Amino acid sequence: MGLIIGPTPWWQEELVERTPEGEALPDGSRIICKAGGTAWIVAPACTQVSSTWNGTTDTLVGDQCCVSSWATLCSRLISCCFNPSDWFVPSASQLQNPGYVCRTNWDSFSSTSPYWSSTENSAPCAFCVSFCFNGCTDGFGLKTFTNCVRAFRCVTY
Repeated sequence: MGLIIGPTPWWQEELVERTPEGEALPDGSRIICKAGGTAWIVAPACTQVSSTWNGTTDTLVGDQCCVSSWATLCSRLISCCFNPSDWFVPSASQLQNPGYVCRTNWDSFSSTSPYWSSTENSAPCAFCVSFCFNGCTDGFGLKTFTNCVRAFRCVTY
């Protein structure tokens, strides 16, 4: 019998549908929000990395974007037994809602360092969201700053 990595039909239809927001799935990820048949899932704290902004400007947000651009995040997902192609770095708006809005459903989050989004602001800057104040987007985060990065995934059930 082979090992199946990533969402399978039973995982999506049964487990995700039955698991309430804020609860951990067997792989340690957490459902942070459910709406309209879609579950927003944040990767566990063991996958979080600190990095400069390494997103790419030609990657579509929500299309499992940018994980491969953050080599440390990609490596961390693999070392924690996750398939990086199942995950994406959220856009600024996704990181605010459901990310920040549903932060109490995360296993843990940084209250001292903002989180990078996959949204670029300009050549030297990208958007990040601070979880320590009011979840505002800081459009002036220099890409050379080191901030947290956490992967998300969406599962339809």
